[in-house]
Amino acid sequence: MSKKIVGKDGKEYTVKEKKPFYKKWWFWLIVVIILIGVVPAMVGGSDDDSSKSSDVKDAKTSNTTKDADDSNSAKSKSKTIELDNDEATVLKEVSYNPNYNDDSWAGTKVNIDRVKVATIKPFKDEEENNNVYKGIVIVHFNVSASQDIDFYPTQGTLVTNDGQQVDANSYSSDNFDGQIAKNAKKSGNVMFTLTTLDNPKDLKNIRLKWDADYDTDNMDDDNAYKTYDITINLD
Repeated sequence: MSKKIVGKDGKEYTVKEKKPFYKKWWFWLIVVIILIGVVPAMVGGSDDDSSKSSDVKDAKTSNTTKDADDSNSAKSKSKTIELDNDEATVLKEVSYNPNYNDDSWAGTKVNIDRVKVATIKPFKDEEENNNVYKGIVIVHFNVSASQDIDFYPTQGTLVTNDGQQVDANSYSSDNFDGQIAKNAKKSGNVMFTLTTLDNPKDLKNIRLKWDADYDTDNMDDDNAYKTYDITINLD
């Protein structure tokens, strides 16, 4: 583009104007080349940052999961059982369902539906001559009375096939026996503690003895007093 101007000498001259640099073709060519190089680099950098952020997040999640698993493992405990107002650690146990029934005395129905034998971590009983117990036997009773009776399995005796004879641990047994009224039904566990037991399966059978009675004015009633004496095979 050109324009006419008047010089100092009074003559008229034609002058050609220069285009601004941003109107030249080579300027835009440079701009396009720069954009082609810069834009992909910026996009790639963003993807890298996103990927790194994701990696960090994943790493944190993985660590959290591991910590949670470790915590759960630490909280897991061995099985215990209440014994003499304390807890004994159970090492191994075996349960039996003998379904023993007896209705031979005074219309009283006795059912033993469960026997549990367990070895425990050595447990010292300071109130019983510092005895150290290594095993327990728990016998579950169901009792139904047809008249008023006194029934005392928690004061009974256990004899094992390996020759041990022990009295019931009344303190650790359930409080279900004693006076049982007519038509009443009672159930509960009787616990026995053993000083020798290497494996629960070492006990093949148990013999149980306990007393029962009822009140009567008949001096000739020989049935008023009963000593139960039963043997249960464990198989």
